[in-house]
Amino acid sequence: MPRVALLAALAALAFPVGAHAATQTLVFTSAPIAVPAYGVATNYQLVPHPQVDGYVVGMKADLVDGAGKAVSPLDVMLHHVVFAKVRAHDYTCPSSIAERFYAEGEERMVMALPPGYGYANAAGDLWGLLYMLMNHHGRGESVSVRYTVTYVTGQALTPVRPIWLDVHNCETDPIFTVPGTGGKGSTYSRSSDFRLPVSGRIVAGGGHLHGGGIRLDLTDTTCGERLFQSLPTWGGPMPMPMMHEVGPSHMSRFESPTGIPVSAGDVLRLTAVYDDSAPHMRVMGIMLLFFAPGAVGGGCAPVPPLQIDLGSPGPPTPSMPVALLRQPSGPVARYITSTTVSDFRYGAQRVLLHIGQTFRWRFVGTVAHDVTLATGPVGIASPSLRSGSFSFRFTRAGTYDFYCSLHPAQMTQTIIVR
Repeated sequence: MPRVALLAALAALAFPVGAHAATQTLVFTSAPIAVPAYGVATNYQLVPHPQVDGYVVGMKADLVDGAGKAVSPLDVMLHHVVFAKVRAHDYTCPSSIAERFYAEGEERMVMALPPGYGYANAAGDLWGLLYMLMNHHGRGESVSVRYTVTYVTGQALTPVRPIWLDVHNCETDPIFTVPGTGGKGSTYSRSSDFRLPVSGRIVAGGGHLHGGGIRLDLTDTTCGERLFQSLPTWGGPMPMPMMHEVGPSHMSRFESPTGIPVSAGDVLRLTAVYDDSAPHMRVMGIMLLFFAPGAVGGGCAPVPPLQIDLGSPGPPTPSMPVALLRQPSGPVARYITSTTVSDFRYGAQRVLLHIGQTFRWRFVGTVAHDVTLATGPVGIASPSLRSGSFSFRFTRAGTYDFYCSLHPAQMTQTIIVR
C-alpha cells in the first residue's frame, strides 16, 4: 500500500484532478529496473498514469537509463512489456485480476486508435506493468520503461474494450515450442478460440510473434471469414551475445474508423503459424484487438477496407544457434533418468543417454527456472517453474545444449543422446 500511495501522489502532482485539455502527450517512467550482467529481468510493478478522467488513444514505450537517455536494444532489449488496469475485468481471461490493454515487444508495436475511439481511464484507476528485459553485456544495468500516452480529455469518445487473444491465454508463461522436425517448407500451427459475448466492431489491432514466425491469422469461424492477417518484418538489430532467437522488427497492424462488424456468439479464432524446418523455443502467438461494443445489425457482413501498417513482410530470418554463455562442467552422468534444477544450477550438467530414453528435470529452487534448448535436433522447452517436474523422451540422437532462459550466464547443460 505505501508503494501505491506514493505512485498516486507523484502522478497527482504532475496531473491534478480537474485539468482540462483536448489532447495531451504525457510521458511517464517506471521505477528503475536492475538487469544483471548477461541476465534477464522479469517482474511487475505499479506505474503512474493520467490522474484525470479521459481516454487513451495512443501509446508507445521504450527503455531509458538513469539520465533519461534512450537505451539501445543492443545493450538492454525490451523483450516485452504488458500494461494492465489492475482490478478491472479482462475480457478473455475472467480469472485475471487485471485487464491487459497494451503490449509491446521486439516488434515495437504502438497503440493508435482511429479518431473518435478511446480506452477509458479514470483518475482512480491503477495501472500495472509486467516486463521482461534482457541485458546483452557483462555488466549490470539499471533502466526504466518510459511510456508515452496520447490522452484525450474534455470530450466524449466511443469507448473500446481490449480483446487479448493468445494461443495459450491465461497462462503465467504462455509459451510453446516448435519442434523443427518437419523439413524444408513445413509449418507448425497453434490456435485458440474466443466466443464474443456481445456484438460490436473491431476498430484496431496488431500481433506478436517470435523468431521463426510466419503469420498470425484472425478469422471469424462462425462466418467462415478471415478478418485480418498480421505479418512479420525481419532485419532488426542483432544483439551479441544472442540470448534467444531474434524476433520480428515489426508486425503489421490495422485501424478502421468503420470497424470490422462482429456479432454476439461469433467465434474469433487466432492461429499462429511458424516455420517447422528448425526448432524455435519459447514462442508465442498473440493478437491485441480494440473492440467497440454496440449493435451491428446481425448476420455476417463483409470486412470493410482497413488502414494497414504493413511493414516489409518477408520469409523468416534463417535460424541462428544460441551459443551457451558458459560451458557445462562436472563429470558425465551416464544413463541417469533425472536431475534437479535448483537455484542457478542443473544438478547434472553433462549427461549421456540412450536414444528413446525419457529424462526428467525436477525443480527444487526458490525462484523460477526453466530448461530451454540452445541447439539440438529437436526443440525442447519447459515452463518456468519453482517446483514440479518436466519430462522429455529423446527419440533423436545428437547433442542437445540447454540453458535457463532466465539465467543464461549461470545455468547450462549438455545432453548427448546416442
